[in-house]
Amino acid sequence: MDQSVETRLLNLEASVNALQKQLEEKELQIRDLQDIEAIKRLQCAYGYYLEHWMSDEIIDLFADSPDVSATFVEGTYLGMEGVRRYFSKMKIAPPEFLHMVMQVNPVITLGGDGINAKGRWYGYGTISSSLVNNQIDPMYMCVIYEMEYLKQDGIWKILKLAFQMHYAYQHPQKLPIQPQTPKAEESAPAPARQAPRFEAALSPNIWADYNTQYGSGYIYPFHFKHPVTGKETSEAAYNAGLNLKPSPFKPV
Repeated sequence: MDQSVETRLLNLEASVNALQKQLEEKELQIRDLQDIEAIKRLQCAYGYYLEHWMSDEIIDLFADSPDVSATFVEGTYLGMEGVRRYFSKMKIAPPEFLHMVMQVNPVITLGGDGINAKGRWYGYGTISSSLVNNQIDPMYMCVIYEMEYLKQDGIWKILKLAFQMHYAYQHPQKLPIQPQTPKAEESAPAPARQAPRFEAALSPNIWADYNTQYGSGYIYPFHFKHPVTGKETSEAAYNAGLNLKPSPFKPV
């Protein structure tokens, strides 16, 4: 039996509403994927600028917000003034300075409001500030980043950067001296080792109370719950049982 015009109109309206709902859901999914990719690009840009300590470019990655902060092993720098104070402390990086920290293994959690997000990253890399006997003298490092991001005017920016040093290792063996042809009439002094020109001492607004670096055992708190069970993870209970030493950076 043929359906009445009224019934067909109702069915058509229901189909249109269902398609409209599906379209809205897909638009949200596309927005989320675009946001995640934009956040990845932001974080990786930070790593590339860090390579040569491009302080102006790093500072410009941060949001225009009073909640901005940057936390390192010595403590937390508050606001854009604190971020500038930290990243502007090396005015001139010598040509041989490299600070390569790869931003890898991201877990990015969107806030659901389209403007807030958090992320956890591994950072692996090396620092080399000068040559020793004409050879690279690197320090290897592994870190954890816990980040908060804010979208302003459609652009994702860093709201909070928290950095935990897992370990840094520099080979203790003295590098061999490159052979040179001595000249009796010349005795020029060896060139002094050139270091990055840091123009300010450590000066966080809030000093760290404890040393959480390797091998303290400290687990930097995860911003996300267990992805399968949805439960809080056990790092807080584990950290509570540690006997952390006082921070070596905090003034006495």
